Amino acid sequence: MGQTIISKGKNIDEAIHVGLAILQSKREEVHVEIIQKETRRIWFIGSQPAIVKLTKIERQTESSGAVKEEKFGSTNANEAQIKATEDHLSGKAWVRGEKIFYRSSPLCYPTITVGQGVLLLKNGHPVAGTTVVTEGDQLEIQTTEETVETKWDIVLDEDKLHAILHIEPGMKKRFRIKDASPDYHIELKAEQHIEIQNTLEYKSVLQKLKSLNIVQGFDFTAMAEAAKATKPGDFVIARGVKPQQGKNGWVELTVNLDSKQAGPKLREDGTVDFREVNNIPSVHPGQVIAIVHPPIPGVPGVTVTNEPILPKPVHPVAVHLGKGVTAIENGTKIVALASGRPVFRQQGLDVHIFMMDKLTHQGDVDLSSGNIRFHGDVDITGSVEDGMSVEAEGNITIFQNVTRATITSKQAVFIRQNVIGSIISAGTGHILASELAHLLMTIEEYIERMISSIKQLVSSPAFKRIDWKQNGLFPLIKLLMDHKFRSLAVTGQKYIETVRKSGRQQLHPVWLDLAERFQLCFFSSIPNELHSLEQLAKLLEDIKATTKQYADTNDGDSYIEMAYALNSTIYCSGDITVFGQGCYNCTIHSNGFLDIKGTMRGGCAYARKGALIQEAGSDSGVVTRIVVPHGQTVKFGVVKEGTIVQIGKTSYTFQKEHRQIEVVLDENGQIILDEKS
Repeated sequence: MGQTIISKGKNIDEAIHVGLAILQSKREEVHVEIIQKETRRIWFIGSQPAIVKLTKIERQTESSGAVKEEKFGSTNANEAQIKATEDHLSGKAWVRGEKIFYRSSPLCYPTITVGQGVLLLKNGHPVAGTTVVTEGDQLEIQTTEETVETKWDIVLDEDKLHAILHIEPGMKKRFRIKDASPDYHIELKAEQHIEIQNTLEYKSVLQKLKSLNIVQGFDFTAMAEAAKATKPGDFVIARGVKPQQGKNGWVELTVNLDSKQAGPKLREDGTVDFREVNNIPSVHPGQVIAIVHPPIPGVPGVTVTNEPILPKPVHPVAVHLGKGVTAIENGTKIVALASGRPVFRQQGLDVHIFMMDKLTHQGDVDLSSGNIRFHGDVDITGSVEDGMSVEAEGNITIFQNVTRATITSKQAVFIRQNVIGSIISAGTGHILASELAHLLMTIEEYIERMISSIKQLVSSPAFKRIDWKQNGLFPLIKLLMDHKFRSLAVTGQKYIETVRKSGRQQLHPVWLDLAERFQLCFFSSIPNELHSLEQLAKLLEDIKATTKQYADTNDGDSYIEMAYALNSTIYCSGDITVFGQGCYNCTIHSNGFLDIKGTMRGGCAYARKGALIQEAGSDSGVVTRIVVPHGQTVKFGVVKEGTIVQIGKTSYTFQKEHRQIEVVLDENGQIILDEKS
């Protein structure tokens, strides 16, 4: 008898068929012995397969192959051990030193499965999957090798300041067959071995540099590192020289022109010492207030291809002298001609310097003194009484109270005591324009969303069948305003009413034009030319231009400082600081930062650059609202239940009291509370 195997199947015929396929024999060439018949149960539970034993009928031959079995020395002393070893290896195959060895037996033949990366030749033919090894089979293992060549190139950056060598080292990949212990079934497995081969040559690099006209700034150390690289990388192998940029002319101030006054000192008993307030800067005649410096030219650089790189051109500063100043020593020094407060304003390379006159009013501003209007600074040693007005081109300083009065400055307002029922304004803008600009920013967001909604609707199949020629988008805009964009209706109506109440003489025509277009577009009862996507887009464009122009005209150097405010309206195109008890039921608009060191109770505050409030809200439920743009934050020392914070379009109402907390937006546009320890 010859080779014997055990085979299984769903039934006897299938088991025999599988066995014949493995033996590669015909039915008449084998002897079949049934070991177990198939059994079946309901739902296949407990079913057993058919098992047969197939024995190939053939004459025994001596084993011979390209790879012979291992030979064991034989002496009389170890014959028993050799026989035991041979019995142990009978019917098994094994791998050692990347060679296959096997020893078959009449009753059992080893099987071999070919793994990935291995080519097994059996009697000169490739084997796929699993094969049975019989006596005389010649087995040969072959493994693949792959060689990847080194890739490299040299490129210049945009300014030709760096020559960059990019290299990807080559490699040789080969598979090594793993040893396998003797077993009836073994799997040929291969391990991949990678040998890095960087063939970059110094001579080739120099030739490439020459072809690119790179002639200077060589870094030979970087070239050597690239030649030894074992992984892909970039190496700067030549460097040019960057140009040294020059400096435009500038004006150096020789006096402190910071007009912002330091706040009063708080005593230990809680009272305020106003004697600690700094005076507004002033100079005397003949004093040098500024030095004009000429521009400093830059130094050219050079590329790695030896081309010059010119620095940016520099320009002198243009100094415009106003009242009370003059230039000496060929215009290099600016000198005061009279006492007063120097004013320095710069836009680009244009610098304006002049002296601000100062008016000091002794006592109160009341009916006996009349209103005050002055083109310079104004100091009032007393109070500003009911119904009175103070206007100034420069700073306004009031040493006592402001009661039901109007204070307007184009620069700064400093009130050492209390503001009650008054209107305080500082900066180049004014309160009404600030309120309208704030409403426009909200309307702008709603119109952007409306345009997006309309585009989606009109592109749908249902809306494509509608004839828009007669009424345009009028029905669709009306539908959206009644349902999805009710907030736009509320905000737009508020804008229109604010414009109407203000009086046309107070506003620039652009504000009035937008109000009329809002009325026609969103609140008209009949179709008109504004009911189209083109006109909506034009309206949105004009809104953005108006808000941008308003932001650009605001003077960030202006500021307002006061001790306390009650039932007042406070506007500033810069920062606002309330350094005393706080503010109660006030409307505040700051295009800078809002700092309330006391309590904010009731009212509404808008702060374009964020806010810091020591205490906000009340226990009695008076609504207190703080609004900042998207991207800004509001910090509280104490914030009480019911206080509302709005960041961008997102609002949050505090449900309980918090301490030392910062209100911010997360990346998803949701308000989060960041508690500080």
